[in-house]
Amino acid sequence: MIFKCGQLVQIYRSDLDYTFKTERKLLPKWSQPRRISKRLRNSYKLVNLDGSPIEGTFSSRRLRVFIPREGTKLAEAQKELEIQLEKEEVERKERGEEDEECEEEDEGEENEGNEEEEEESAENEESGLGVAQRRGRRFVRGGHMD
Repeated sequence: MIFKCGQLVQIYRSDLDYTFKTERKLLPKWSQPRRISKRLRNSYKLVNLDGSPIEGTFSSRRLRVFIPREGTKLAEAQKELEIQLEKEEVERKERGEEDEECEEEDEGEENEGNEEEEEESAENEESGLGVAQRRGRRFVRGGHMD
């Protein structure tokens, strides 16, 4: 599933799946609501409702949409945020800019070292070689040989 920036989600606590301690069996397996702040392929960076970032990235498999009850403060705040995001998207389209999935806050930190990979992939796109062939590896059934 693909989530939008600003959307409310819950995180699944898979560490509670195979617990045998009785005090942990009744703990909720889904977290409190969080907001999507950034998309990284099939994982997401999240922030708390107060805007403080949560460390790490979360796979979309561990996330589900959170829909707040109507009439609550959270539901009203979410509607306002969605309206604001729609206005920003319309303004971007009017200026002719590309659509942004989410904020690109920490782009420099995450993409360090990826410049070489991008250059390598750009050079090899035309050749049609696979990743293993570009790196000189041979694949054998059940694994690979260098």
